[in-house]
Amino acid sequence: MLSWLQSYLDSRTQSVCCGSSTLDPAIVLFGVPQGSVLGLYTVDLLKLIESYNLHPHAYADDTQIYGFCAPSDSAQLQSQMSV
Repeated sequence: MLSWLQSYLDSRTQSVCCGSSTLDPAIVLFGVPQGSVLGLYTVDLLKLIESYNLHPHAYADDTQIYGFCAPSDSAQLQSQMSV
C-alpha cells in the first residue's frame, strides 16, 4: 500500500503553456495532485495550524503557514513554525 501511495506522489511533473509555447516539464517535489481525494485529508490541517496560533492560507491543495511577530521575537516564531 505504501509503495502504491508513494508511486502516486513521486515523479510528477508540471509544465506551463502560453499560446503555442510550452516550457520543459519540471519535477513537482511537494503537494498532492489538485483534485485528488488526498486533498480531502487537508481539511483538518487548517484547524491544527490555528491551534498553534499560526495562520493558514489554503487554495485548492496548496497550504501556506505564516505568523506575525516583532523582529525581536523572530527566533520564537521560527521555533513555533518548526514544531
